[in-house]
Amino acid sequence: MIGPKVRALRQQRNMTMGDLAHATGLTPSAMSQIERGRVDPAIRTLRAIADTLRVPVFYFFLDEAHPSIVVRKHQRAHFTFPDRNVVNELLTPDLQRKLEVMAATLGPGASTADIPMPHAGDECLLVLQGQASLEVGGSQYLLETEDSIYIDAGVPHRITNPSNTETLRYVAAITPPAF
Repeated sequence: MIGPKVRALRQQRNMTMGDLAHATGLTPSAMSQIERGRVDPAIRTLRAIADTLRVPVFYFFLDEAHPSIVVRKHQRAHFTFPDRNVVNELLTPDLQRKLEVMAATLGPGASTADIPMPHAGDECLLVLQGQASLEVGGSQYLLETEDSIYIDAGVPHRITNPSNTETLRYVAAITPPAF
């Protein structure tokens, strides 16, 4: 569950619930609902919480066990956004490395965010299947299967599957881990 990890990390950082709520633009009541596991935060909210607590978003989805250097398909940390038809899987064993690699699947018409969002790491994305429409720093790009794109840290971007019928699959490498 995300909530208990948010609470534990907030307490480690000596922040009050009000401090975290204010820093992320939420009400203390909404933050309380998240920490108690009554609601799962939207991706935008989770990114704001992760940024404020200085951890990658994937931190909230990892098991506490010490990972192997091998990541088996059935053991990947993953999180989904059913309302967005998006699935993200961590291909690297943990977030203690200098590089984060993730695989993502976007259903027809799905998008990674409502608006382009930045993150702290440089990112290289490779389309494995389908087409990817990217908005990067105000410019539009259409990538086909086996095309790639490099996105500098801090540049707002969003990935959309423009197809009404096909699934988009891609791999993204981010350094340092920031998603």
